[in-house]
Amino acid sequence: MRKRLDFLSMDFLRRIEIRYRLINSFILLSLLPLLISGLIAYRETSRATQEKLQVYSVQVVQQVSQNLLLRMERIEEDSEELVLSERMQSLLTDYYGADRVASAAARSGMARMLLDSYGAMPHVSQKYVLDRTRQVIDPQIFPPLASSISRLAEETPDLGGRPRWTLYNAGHGQKSLAMLREIRLTGNNRSAGLLLVGVQPSHFFHVFEGIDLGYDSNMFIVDADDGQIVVQSHKGSSAAADPALMQGITASLAQKRDSDFIAYTARDKQLYYAAVARVPHTSWLVVNATPGDKLNADTRSVRNKILGIGLLCFLVSLLLSYLISRSISQPLKRLIAVMRETEAGNSQMRAEQVGTDEIAVLSRKFNQMASKVHQNKEQLEDQVAVRTRELERANRKLEALSATDGLTGVANRRRFDEALGNELRRSARSAKPLALLMLDVDYFKKYNDRYGHQAGDECLRVIARVLQGSSRRATDLVARYGGEEFVIIVAESEAGSAIQLGENICDAIFSLKIPHADSPFGYITASIGVAAVQPDDHTLAERVLRIADQALYHAKYQGRNRVVLGSDYNGF
Repeated sequence: MRKRLDFLSMDFLRRIEIRYRLINSFILLSLLPLLISGLIAYRETSRATQEKLQVYSVQVVQQVSQNLLLRMERIEEDSEELVLSERMQSLLTDYYGADRVASAAARSGMARMLLDSYGAMPHVSQKYVLDRTRQVIDPQIFPPLASSISRLAEETPDLGGRPRWTLYNAGHGQKSLAMLREIRLTGNNRSAGLLLVGVQPSHFFHVFEGIDLGYDSNMFIVDADDGQIVVQSHKGSSAAADPALMQGITASLAQKRDSDFIAYTARDKQLYYAAVARVPHTSWLVVNATPGDKLNADTRSVRNKILGIGLLCFLVSLLLSYLISRSISQPLKRLIAVMRETEAGNSQMRAEQVGTDEIAVLSRKFNQMASKVHQNKEQLEDQVAVRTRELERANRKLEALSATDGLTGVANRRRFDEALGNELRRSARSAKPLALLMLDVDYFKKYNDRYGHQAGDECLRVIARVLQGSSRRATDLVARYGGEEFVIIVAESEAGSAIQLGENICDAIFSLKIPHADSPFGYITASIGVAAVQPDDHTLAERVLRIADQALYHAKYQGRNRVVLGSDYNGF
């Protein structure tokens, strides 16, 4: 190994001029760490963003699935009450009776009863009773529509005692949702036909209200049997789900999963991430599809910034290496020329003594001979000590800057991650509680869009000062978690104290009276999620962050400008 090092340093590198050695060294030392750290940061950020989307989107589609089921069950309950009513049972008995006059009257009576029951419901577009032969019992229905409904009933599998929901053509190219329920006579439990209730898809649009996961996500409800989209949040989208998505859904259903997270490549050759949740008792699924390029847009922006900084460092390194190499090579060339003249016999030649660097020392040594050796050595040692102290001060300053957020002046994400791990271990050793507050500035994107990014940056700085002023003790740490999110580590704090601290912070931010025209509160406000834990040796920082993050989500879900205490659970 030593021979190889000697070959590189004393043989190979000595064949290259000093200026080129310096130029290449500066470039490598400046670019390699930046490129390596940038690549690691890009990969980790992409992975973290995808994991965060998976957690949030799966929870959201599960909640939407439950909300949709509630709306469907209301319609089913109304229909059950209708078919079991004495009036409907009496009309069906007359319809199947031998008296033709009574049977004809029953046909009209059932049509009037359906009109009375559903006429005041704007979301119900069709309501018909079908007899045992799947013929519509309505004297005024148009024959083409009656045939279409009869075919739908015949093609519907055995209901098995439960209502069945399906998608059908309501005429004029319009799609409608249909609920089919079997009607049985209460006297002998014999089948008396079917009840069909056509529901406009717009009735279920409300399940998407207030839900926006960002990244140009599209949420819709799809029928797993035929891939048709039943209801979608974005109007004008395709009527059928992407085949690649349906393949992923089929594989998920085969594994009996009620919810899943699927990655697929769509027809447009773009990567999508889809969260899927089944709607119980149906073949429908709630899907939230997110374009992969939109999801990684922020990560690519960070990558581009790193590349830009790398290019800048390259140019600066190139300039510095050129200047430094020239300051070394040119004086050496002149000194060598003087030595050659002296060797040739010109004793009047003297080396230049400009500056105080090593080359100037070498020139003085040449001119003043050995009497100056000791003096020059002391000067060199003093210079090395000064440079060492300057380097140590610069390193300490650089270390402090690396742990500080450049915009707000509080601790950055890196410092927060280190501090959270240390505080969890310390609290576990001392058996003391620990609280984590996660704060998100409400409607901050709208604030940026209206007032500009400079105003947004100033708003974040002001809020950071409020958070620092709210800290109770020196061990509390305020950090910028990312974007408009801040976190506060509060050691030795119970849940009640942490909630009170959060409410004080919310009041302090609101009292700043920073105008926000796009906020329902009129001013800048903040939502806070609180995680209060009693750590042990197995408590992970990810768990505490998840609790605080879910609590923050609930604070925003409940209306923002509030504090919510989290608990360790998955879901809503």
